[in-house]
Amino acid sequence: MRYSYAQGSVTGPVRSNNEDYLDVIKAGDQLIIGVADGLGGCPYGEIASRVAVDTALGFLKEELPCEDIEDKMDLAFNKANVAILKDCADEPEHIGMCSTLTVAVLSGLEIHIGHYGDCRAYLVSDNELIRLTSDHNLAETLLREGKITEEEAKVHAGRSNLIKCLGENMYIRPDLNTYNAKYGDCVILATDGMYSLFDEDTVRDILNGRDDLDALVDLLMVRGASDDSKDNSTVAVIRFDSGNEEDGV
Repeated sequence: MRYSYAQGSVTGPVRSNNEDYLDVIKAGDQLIIGVADGLGGCPYGEIASRVAVDTALGFLKEELPCEDIEDKMDLAFNKANVAILKDCADEPEHIGMCSTLTVAVLSGLEIHIGHYGDCRAYLVSDNELIRLTSDHNLAETLLREGKITEEEAKVHAGRSNLIKCLGENMYIRPDLNTYNAKYGDCVILATDGMYSLFDEDTVRDILNGRDDLDALVDLLMVRGASDDSKDNSTVAVIRFDSGNEEDGV
């Protein structure tokens, strides 16, 4: 199995620093992608997001390949949570830092997703952009309860009110799910600053741009740097290529 991927991150016009962090690593024949967003309004979000991704992906790289991927993902998220708490204990000025975290492990044509917070994972398949994760925020909670509509949820103030994030002094339970893909499909991991710009035109560009991932990510970065952007924007796009592809990883 081979994968092609491209990634990008931009601070955006209204932020002074980038609190997003993303990494892509290999573990045998499997590919691991992690994206995190340090919480704005809390201290040292850029450190929290890096600690979350580095800890989770570092653990998974040591453990994979394995049969019980979801169990390992659960452990990876809890190790990331503990790592943030330990950093706060070692560096008191970091106390209160928090981060979201979403991780994808691609194993053959299987997609294993671990998720905590409000980054998102999508599957691009045929003519659809399919969302694979649920936001852990107040707006999504109200939407599930039928108290607001999908259109209202897109602009609701509760989008920034997270109900789950790493940095909590507790055993966390990330959402864990497995999906099937086919050759030519793509997985997208994105922070909220990025996917909030996924309007109808951008979705069409994504559906039409999967053959040139570098160009697609460049286009998304232009959106993230535009005046429409209100946050840092970070994205990774990974395509499932056949085993005969010369490019990819």
